[in-house]
Amino acid sequence: MGLTQHSRREGPRARSLSEILHREKQLAVVGDVNAESLVASGVLLRALRTLGVDFEFYTTVDPVNLDTLGFQVVGVGAYAQDCLSCVELAELRSRKPSQHVAPAVVESLKDVVTVASEEYVLLISSALTKYTPRSLFEGPSQELLDVVAEAVEVGAIREVTAPKLLGWGSLPLEEVVRYSVDLCLLRYFGRAVDRVSEQDVARELSVESLKSIEGRTYVPTRDIGVADLYEAAYVLEYSVDVEGPEYVAFTPLNYSYFLWAIRGFRRSLEYVRRCLDTFLERRYERLEKFYTLECDPRTSATVVTKILRGLKLIEADAIVAFRVSGRYYLPLQLLQKQQRASLAGFKRDRGYAVLDLEGLGKLLQRRSNQIPQRA
Repeated sequence: MGLTQHSRREGPRARSLSEILHREKQLAVVGDVNAESLVASGVLLRALRTLGVDFEFYTTVDPVNLDTLGFQVVGVGAYAQDCLSCVELAELRSRKPSQHVAPAVVESLKDVVTVASEEYVLLISSALTKYTPRSLFEGPSQELLDVVAEAVEVGAIREVTAPKLLGWGSLPLEEVVRYSVDLCLLRYFGRAVDRVSEQDVARELSVESLKSIEGRTYVPTRDIGVADLYEAAYVLEYSVDVEGPEYVAFTPLNYSYFLWAIRGFRRSLEYVRRCLDTFLERRYERLEKFYTLECDPRTSATVVTKILRGLKLIEADAIVAFRVSGRYYLPLQLLQKQQRASLAGFKRDRGYAVLDLEGLGKLLQRRSNQIPQRA
């Protein structure tokens, strides 16, 4: 399942978003199924609503013929190939396209609308998903740090140096260790903790001092429901899996969606803990780079994957898939585009591709054919 494109005569290419908005009364926006692309799409949709421009929204896994829509299509990190009616937003910039789409949205909208504080928060948080778990990355790219600097300048966020534990300095230490998704403390994670000290945390991490795990953290200046933007990043990834890509794309249009997702994410950590225990008890099947576990689909396979990657219990490119009643739930946001393209006609449940054993076998076979085998 995915976007289908058919040829039609290509019109003059726009040179900026403002030029597109000047001549178009209706647009289609296409986003990929990762958090950054979806949030960036949503920020653009909000701008279109403000400007009174009619719009339709699609993802790269929707079965739609873009070139038959009859109006301009704007991709936001979608990079739909062979679509003559598509303009990729990042390619309208003077800079070369990069790994991020959030900076392109901020730059493109400056001439048309004001980027709100909560939009900066959502955009930066969504881009930070590319750098989680933090133990595996040095930090954000300079291009993203430029957007961070803008957000600090307009008073949307502040930058602090703190241990790389979600909520450090904002939540009680007992809650910090309970919610320790990014730098997981298995002794405490997902469990009720009565009492814990900084020394206990340092011992659990096998470090002399928590100063050794400090890094840059970004904190919203207003109470928006999350302790910091790294927690927001995990909330967005959870939402893609559990609520679905469309939910995330429409979050900038209705911030209540994000508040509901925060509550859902925190409740889901109980199920994440059960998934981790299942893995630690070695009750999983390994199929090449996929680890399949029997887990409750109310939680996020992406979050479980990133915790296990951070703990170095699976490879940095491995993916956790859930087994539910003989079906395999694969998180679409972690699959490469060529993998998704090979899943013609797959069933989608929220942010998951749902396959039977035969379908999973075909995916693995295609992947093996694409990767050179080592001697």
